[in-house]
Amino acid sequence: MAKKKPKAKATTPAPSIQTFEDALRHAGPRPADGADRDLKKNYSERLSNSIAVLLASKLRATGRFDSILPMPDGSGRETGSASGSNKKIKKTDVRYATSDTGLELLVSIKTLNFRDAKKDRATGRLTIGRYTKNMVRNDHELRAEAMDHHERFPYAVLIGVFFIPIDACDDGTTDKSSFAHAVMTFRPRAGRADTSDPAAKFERFFVGLYDTNDSSGTHVGFFDVLTPPPRRGRPPWPTESPDPTRGDRLLTLDQVIAEIVREYGIRNRTYIRWADETPTDATIPDIDAVSEDDSSDDE
Repeated sequence: MAKKKPKAKATTPAPSIQTFEDALRHAGPRPADGADRDLKKNYSERLSNSIAVLLASKLRATGRFDSILPMPDGSGRETGSASGSNKKIKKTDVRYATSDTGLELLVSIKTLNFRDAKKDRATGRLTIGRYTKNMVRNDHELRAEAMDHHERFPYAVLIGVFFIPIDACDDGTTDKSSFAHAVMTFRPRAGRADTSDPAAKFERFFVGLYDTNDSSGTHVGFFDVLTPPPRRGRPPWPTESPDPTRGDRLLTLDQVIAEIVREYGIRNRTYIRWADETPTDATIPDIDAVSEDDSSDDE
């Protein structure tokens, strides 16, 4: 009697994460600020994982980073990359590397999704504060990450993205908002324009302001930390007009992807920004290798 073949296990299809709205949906309902710590931790991990898949998919779609990780099904998430002089392995969020050149592009993702919650020991009353807890700790972690990777791969392009809810712009009454505090905290971490610049810096750094209830469907806007932020209040949303008192409007996800591709092209001497080019254009630039005619000019 022939043996019955074991039934194949049912597999759950990988979620399609093509937009930031998809990433929010995949992360599930956002717990309240005063919810259990484990609930908030698990949500933050799910959101970070979803964002990593989204950014990798967007970069892969440009045609320049075919082997970038993680894959659309989430595999390759937090894979290790050699770093530092002793070749220690560090987990990464979004990574593009080749067997010939090693690490070429890394995107590091941090999120701060909940306001500070403090419980009074005497009364048991819960007080909800601002989005400032652990922000400096995140900066210290990013500093160590940049140092280790740039020490081993000085030509690698590192991009930092710190995500925080949009209402972090609204909690500054007499002082700066939590969003402005984030820009001040991470500004020293940005601006590594040359391989001779400090290894502890990232080439570019953005604060991603996200809105789970955005009626326009955008759900996220990105702020370059090297540009002036409003002391209090929200910078103009990507769908709004620029405001002199609030600064330039936030970048869209596609614009940030284009900026990452440009930065990668600049480091590899295959791209230069021309005077007639729109600074925040979302068009993916041509960063193909320089022609033989161009390279021969150096001889």
